[in-house]
Amino acid sequence: MRQIYDWDSGKYLGEIPEASTTYNVVGNINEWGLSIGETTFGGVDFGEQTDALLDYGSLIWVTLQRAKTARDAIQVLGNLMATYGYASEGESFSVADANEVWLMEIVGKGSVESGAVWVAVRVPDGYVSAHANQARITTFAWDDSEQAMYSSDVASFAQAQGLYPSDASQEDFSFSDVYDPVTFEGARFCEARVWSFFGNVTSNAWAQTYLDYASGYNLTNRMPLWVQPSEKLSVAAVEHHMRNTYQGERDPRV
Repeated sequence: MRQIYDWDSGKYLGEIPEASTTYNVVGNINEWGLSIGETTFGGVDFGEQTDALLDYGSLIWVTLQRAKTARDAIQVLGNLMATYGYASEGESFSVADANEVWLMEIVGKGSVESGAVWVAVRVPDGYVSAHANQARITTFAWDDSEQAMYSSDVASFAQAQGLYPSDASQEDFSFSDVYDPVTFEGARFCEARVWSFFGNVTSNAWAQTYLDYASGYNLTNRMPLWVQPSEKLSVAAVEHHMRNTYQGERDPRV
């Protein structure tokens, strides 16, 4: 058995059967080069899932011990939540291996039932994406498993809770708009950080196009989920952008 402790509080949540084979994990990356990062967005509150055995941190670590690729990890993440419940708020996960990067977003079902609803989309080659404490996935390709994966009830659960019309088109279903609608604060304090990064790797013209959204004044002018940078990003460039403080050359408005 594997004991599970809440990542944030250290609270003991319980134990689950250990896998027959596990991989070495250091931080948020395993021996196969699979890595999982996260930001928390909260989302619609369905109450506490008191019998859940996996919080978001434990979910990441257990998955890194059991998966080799990003695609495998998404399936493991989904299966673990369905089997043992999900004890955290809404989360955005960056799931990456040497060949692919996926963005996965999760909302727990709380006291309604065990588990979570989720969707994952693949970032196209040559593009970059980001998330900063706000759900960002809107509509997605329901019929293309090469580009999107999702829990079977991601839309029907929302319909059952009155969050999405029962007669609405599946293709129009937007994960973010249903489970974590953007507010002024969500745009100004969260999406603005993504906007600054995107603007720095593309152009000032791009940044100006979405300035009203990042400022919180036009929430309908949503940014794309990913952008194509003007040049390939080096490790040093990524480190530079992670130190972005909205000052001087790091502010695309300048």
